[in-house]
Amino acid sequence: MFKSIRWKLQLWHALLLLLVMCIFGSTLYVRLRHARFLGIDAELRGDGELLAARLRPGAPPRPWHDNGPETRASPPQGNPQDGPPRRRDGGRRGPPGEFDAAFADEFERRFEVPDSLLLRFEGEFAVWRSEEQSRPYFAIWRSNGQLLRTSKPALQIPSPDTRTPNSPAPSPQYRQRGDLREVIVPGPFAMQVLVGRSIRKEQSELRQLTGMLGVTGAAVTFVGLLGGWLLSKRAVRPIQAITSTARSISGSNLSGRISVTETESELGSLASVLNAMFARLEAAFERQVRFTADASHELRTPLSIIYSHAELALGKQRSPDEYRDAIETCFRASKRMKSLVDSLLVLARADAGKLEIKHEQFDLGQAVEDCVGLVSPLAAEKNIQLKLDLQPVTLSGDPFRIAQVISNLLTNAINYNREHGSVTVGLKSEGAYAMLSVADTGVGIPEDGQKHLFERFYRVDKARSREQGGTGLGLAICRSIIEAHGGAITFTSRLNEGTTFIVRLPQRPGTEREAQKRDC
Repeated sequence: MFKSIRWKLQLWHALLLLLVMCIFGSTLYVRLRHARFLGIDAELRGDGELLAARLRPGAPPRPWHDNGPETRASPPQGNPQDGPPRRRDGGRRGPPGEFDAAFADEFERRFEVPDSLLLRFEGEFAVWRSEEQSRPYFAIWRSNGQLLRTSKPALQIPSPDTRTPNSPAPSPQYRQRGDLREVIVPGPFAMQVLVGRSIRKEQSELRQLTGMLGVTGAAVTFVGLLGGWLLSKRAVRPIQAITSTARSISGSNLSGRISVTETESELGSLASVLNAMFARLEAAFERQVRFTADASHELRTPLSIIYSHAELALGKQRSPDEYRDAIETCFRASKRMKSLVDSLLVLARADAGKLEIKHEQFDLGQAVEDCVGLVSPLAAEKNIQLKLDLQPVTLSGDPFRIAQVISNLLTNAINYNREHGSVTVGLKSEGAYAMLSVADTGVGIPEDGQKHLFERFYRVDKARSREQGGTGLGLAICRSIIEAHGGAITFTSRLNEGTTFIVRLPQRPGTEREAQKRDC
């Protein structure tokens, strides 16, 4: 299942969706929680600072020598060695310049929370301000850590760290104890004021938000996966169509084609390429079937001749002349069959890329003259004039195979020429190539037959070709030999005017590849 492209796309889509939703949900939750707690902390800090400000009854206590209303006393009486003057409660004050802890303790006990401020935490305003469970509370500690006042005596509130009167005022401190959020702000005279409230409601809302984010993320993921599934199904549908069409194609059914209208973008290009490949395969199979049928037909004719004449000769006693005629007929038929088999063998080797080509230096002009000499009797028999326009050209190749090509072209030019016509053979050198041309003044080739001219067993004039013993393989063999040498063979033809074949051969091996490298 996981080897399927569709499932792989779906899996990656699901992982990407889950990753995006987790990042988005976590970021949203953290930012909302942080913003909500910032609001709660600002609210508590405002209440704490207000409470600390309203606790100030006046200036802090001063030493006895400061002439303040709390330290003013009558001039000391008696012996100066009796020590510092006593306080009103009978105790003695400390030396000048020292902090009087006992007097500070008495001063701290005088701090009270105004009634108007108590209503903010304990009165109707507090009930209206929030729900009962979220009602704010406060606690005030003296500098020695003793609890001075609390709005909820039953609430166990741990005291903060103690401060000394001379220490600088610290920054507000925030802390959380379970469902309680608290802030501690510095009060007057080293006292500390705590204001807090329950955040159970906010935590419940955050839990609800978490659930909503989870449900929303699951819904979005489900919708995204469903959309991805449908999209991947639509994307894979052309591939399935291509697979189905390719599976339906076989040796007996090569006409199937992929519908290009149902495929788009890159798949459309792939479908076009596959259709072109199927067309080539169909054409190749058709050629193969036609080749097999034609080869069988061509081989059956000489075999039938051999069989019939042999049967006739063996049917009854014959004269020596009759036996000789039968043997000669069988010999001609076997010779034709051998030529056909040899031609088929050459084409089979060429198709397999195993056509043996020897490379040796030889005079191409001399080879052309030798071939012209061989076909001269045939030309004289049909009153065809042979004209030569040859330049000296040296070629590196297989002289036997090249001579086979030249002979075939000359034979065709004579056989398909009109009486008292002419055949002109030209040879010249153009750069690194040898150009051989064979032009006749024959009947020409019809346009509908020109595209099939190099196909195997194809004959322009089938009746005439059979009379002359042609098999329809000559030009196919010529093209295979020329291409094996790295050359090319082309032709031009006009009906009732003649045909010209042009052979282009590299004068030495590798010329074609070197020319392509120079062009690049």
